Amino acid sequence: MKNIVTILAGGAGRRLGGRAFSFLLIMLSFIGAQAQKRQFSYQFDLSGFAASGERLPFWMTANKHGLVPDGNGGMIFLGVFSDFTTKHKIQFAYGVSASGSLSKADDNVVLDQLYASGRWRNLRLDIGMIHPEEEYNGISSTNGNFVLSGNSRAFPGYNLRSDYMKIPGTKGVVSLKFNWADYMLVDDRYVEDTRAHNKSIFVKFIPHHRWEIIVGLEHWAQWAGDSPSEGKQPSSFKDYWRIVRAKSGGEGATRGDSLNALGNHLGREHLRINYRADNYVLTFYHDIPWDDASGTDFRSFPDGTYSLYYGSFDREQWVTDVIYEFYYTKYQSGSRHDRPATPEEIAEQDPDDPFYGRRVIGGCDNYFNNGIYRSGWTYYRRTIGSPLMTASAGERLGIVNNRVIGHHVGVCGMAFRKVPYKAMLTYTINYGTYGTKILEAPRQLSGALNVEIPVKKLPFRLEAGIYADYGSFLQDNIGLSIKISRQGIF
Repeated sequence: MKNIVTILAGGAGRRLGGRAFSFLLIMLSFIGAQAQKRQFSYQFDLSGFAASGERLPFWMTANKHGLVPDGNGGMIFLGVFSDFTTKHKIQFAYGVSASGSLSKADDNVVLDQLYASGRWRNLRLDIGMIHPEEEYNGISSTNGNFVLSGNSRAFPGYNLRSDYMKIPGTKGVVSLKFNWADYMLVDDRYVEDTRAHNKSIFVKFIPHHRWEIIVGLEHWAQWAGDSPSEGKQPSSFKDYWRIVRAKSGGEGATRGDSLNALGNHLGREHLRINYRADNYVLTFYHDIPWDDASGTDFRSFPDGTYSLYYGSFDREQWVTDVIYEFYYTKYQSGSRHDRPATPEEIAEQDPDDPFYGRRVIGGCDNYFNNGIYRSGWTYYRRTIGSPLMTASAGERLGIVNNRVIGHHVGVCGMAFRKVPYKAMLTYTINYGTYGTKILEAPRQLSGALNVEIPVKKLPFRLEAGIYADYGSFLQDNIGLSIKISRQGIF
């Protein structure tokens, strides 16, 4: 364990804030001390990847938790985990994982996950850095969450969350779950030491034993930090309470935050309908993104992700999972935030209002971007939300393409009932942003196929992948990957 600490301190430590990294090292030492008392599993991967272009194809790096570098090279991954047990009322789980890569694009050591989790009845507390749970068997373009897809690295913090809890008096028909979380964004950002607040609530209705209807609202906010252009941003407990309620800023806030909500607020509204048959499940889900108040009252319609999913309970079929996602983010509540006011509207306005003479109509939402937090909804230059929202390749510049029409298909299963595979194909039309439009609206087709190659009498798994990009938005490209992995218990 001491050797692991030394390795991570030499690489990842330089990328974390001092207090955050010290906290994570204490957690790592605690997890190491628990190894003598618990059963731990391990995962070891050795990967190589190469492409015909200067950068790896889209699906070779997207939704990989920010671990795979952009250029040709190789990577080592090591993870050690201990899951929950049922021996005690209060249960604990721990995990640590890291990767090291040698690449033409970047040589890097990354602290991937480092967490301790506690569970009591329907409540769970995660402390540290932990991946979001995988949805739809990994074939969704957004992992079922437009705002937090698993495309970027995990950030340090805490997350108090619940399982679905039945509402008394409803005979189990209605249940709800929630979460409350706070994080630190410790990468090299335009606003250093940015914090992130997150909360959500989801309500589940079961009108019939085969049907589930889930509706939910998720809220994120970036706040605090030190801006090179705007100075130190409000960071007191009173300011945190304003962030929680999405209220306007107080003393020390910028003029924009004093007029509107303090910080950068975004989130999603979620609808999910499940039909559970004897041998399969069918799901429709719709994620509606919002990036200011206009998005929360459905003015952004028809923006969002519309998805149909089929999942078989027989995990040895040729096709076990199929998903289709239609992706539309072009409208964004309209192309204008405000317009000239009519004489009648001016007569009702306050002359001291900064928008005097203008009528605010709430358009141009500019998903995942913000005027103060200019790095936007990115982390280590990867989009935190859907990877189809393109992050800038430069430093600290946020999202450069958030008006997209797209179609995504994912399929996985067991070929010949023996060979696991996963295939994805994504087609997009890309319009840039309202501020920087791409007039030619380039088309893009990106695909991926991963297959586990049967190897007999060898103590490891062998996987191969082929990836391709074709179109006018990304460079035409074809890439190959190979991975040797081993999992076990010690």
